[in-house]
Amino acid sequence: MLRPMPKADPVGLAEIAERLGVQRQTAKDWKQRGLLPPPQWTVSRAPAWDWPDIEKWARRTGRLGDTGPRGLRKPAAR
Repeated sequence: MLRPMPKADPVGLAEIAERLGVQRQTAKDWKQRGLLPPPQWTVSRAPAWDWPDIEKWARRTGRLGDTGPRGLRKPAAR
């Protein structure tokens, strides 16, 4: 029996910066310093990562806490 493939959520440096609440240059610096996990794909000659991999990395390295980017609180569930 085949299991459905999980949907990929590809992100580039601009999306990583936006989702983590940092400047794009910061995300670029992380890449240049070898801090980001290896990219999964190349899109138009640019590296692309799967968002769940980046999110796990960001939580593990303290760049994204349980409260969200930059410590902003997530909206309360209703």
